[in-house]
Amino acid sequence: MPFPLIFVILLVVTVAAAVLAHASLKIRPRINTAEARQQATTILYKAEQECDQIREKTRDQAKRFRDATVEMDRRAQLIEQRAAKTIQLLEERSASKEKEVQQIQNELDQLNQEILKFTTEQEALKKEVTPQLAKVAGTSAETVKNQLLSELAQDLDLARETRLSKLIDYTREHSPVIAKSMLIESIHRYSASTSVEKKNLVIPVNRNETKARLIGQNAEILTLLENELGVDIVFDEGRGGIVVSHFELVKKHIARETILKLIRDRIIDLEKAKKRLEEARAETRAHLIDLGDKVAKKLDLEYRKFPADFKEILGRLKYRTSYGQNILKHCFEVGYFTLLLGNELGLNQEVCKIGGFFHDLGKAIDQEDGRPHDILTKEIMEKFNIFSWEEIHAAWTHHDAIPIETAEALLVKAGDAISAGRPGARQETIEKYLARVMAIEGIANSYEGVNKSYAISGGRELRVLVDPKRLDDTNLSELASTIAKEIEGNVAYPGQIKINVIRRIQHNRTIKEKIKKV
Repeated sequence: MPFPLIFVILLVVTVAAAVLAHASLKIRPRINTAEARQQATTILYKAEQECDQIREKTRDQAKRFRDATVEMDRRAQLIEQRAAKTIQLLEERSASKEKEVQQIQNELDQLNQEILKFTTEQEALKKEVTPQLAKVAGTSAETVKNQLLSELAQDLDLARETRLSKLIDYTREHSPVIAKSMLIESIHRYSASTSVEKKNLVIPVNRNETKARLIGQNAEILTLLENELGVDIVFDEGRGGIVVSHFELVKKHIARETILKLIRDRIIDLEKAKKRLEEARAETRAHLIDLGDKVAKKLDLEYRKFPADFKEILGRLKYRTSYGQNILKHCFEVGYFTLLLGNELGLNQEVCKIGGFFHDLGKAIDQEDGRPHDILTKEIMEKFNIFSWEEIHAAWTHHDAIPIETAEALLVKAGDAISAGRPGARQETIEKYLARVMAIEGIANSYEGVNKSYAISGGRELRVLVDPKRLDDTNLSELASTIAKEIEGNVAYPGQIKINVIRRIQHNRTIKEKIKKV
């Protein structure tokens, strides 16, 4: 760019700036000088007052700081003086202790020298006197030593036999008191509740449509469950649901799970019922194995590595009762009592625990097998080869099938008696009631033409299902009267028993099928 042009541009910018500055000076208002002086005086006065206040506060703080510093110096001097005195006392005590230790050490050295001198003189005297004594006695020192040891051993044996005889006599005399004390203490140390169980359950069903679907066409679903599981299923309107009862609680559990599955299904037929039944069986087995695994953990027996079949048997104990007492809880009780008594007597704790808990293992399958549960216990424990002879013997001999050979087995028998005999543990009336129900049903089932009978309403009503092909309606009244007379003569029962004889006729074809055929 040429130089004259640049000079012209700068000149124009300078003139424009001067014009703008002059305009701004004209616009700016004029300042009142007197008022500004008054404001400055006021601000200066306030600033002087604030300075005086700050100066006064600073003096006060400085004074307090000086006073605190003096007090701290005084305390530090006192602490230093006390520490010096303490150090001096400790040094004096330490010096005194060192003198005492040195004095004791000197005395010990003097005693050790005297003992060494005496020992040397004794050895020399022994070497000098021993040959002379042997020469006078006509025998060696070793022979005399052996004779003395033999006499001492005889004296000790005699003293031991005497003491053992006294201990046996004392134990025989006081054994009843000692045994009672041990039993009472063991019972007092166990405070679990009793374990009474019921053998029937009610499944609530509120809708009549659901009840009809559960029965099935021609009662085929109901018949399937009763035939496959052997349970008794009754629709009880008074309780508002389905009553399932059976002596084997595992089958009752399977029936319950099957019915609950069918209730959740909208459409129910025979094939679906069979499928749900198999599902309930599989789930029940898995449930029993899981129960057995939890039992093994609770007993601290996981290291035994029980197989699945054995765990299933363990789990079945939860679904078994005796006189209303749950067998799994009963087994835990017996194992606990056996451990307590075994600990008091110093016996093998592992054998006590195994024998006490597994003593009723056979009851898991005795209802299906039919043989005594103690024999089944022995067979199960031997089959899986995970228990020693002592453990098996302690577990299965509590009913005196063979002579008891170990103390642990005797304690299992005692623990079983304690668990079964303590107040509230069992309900004999339940077993009597079940026996009465079985007797009533057995009388009805013994007659020709009767398919099955059900004792319901606490045994106060008997429903008898007859074969419609073998009996007609004219025979029903006579059959009911005959059953009533036999029950009255052979069974003891409270109140009255109502007998209903049911003759049900099933048609092979429905009305719709007949219409189609026509």
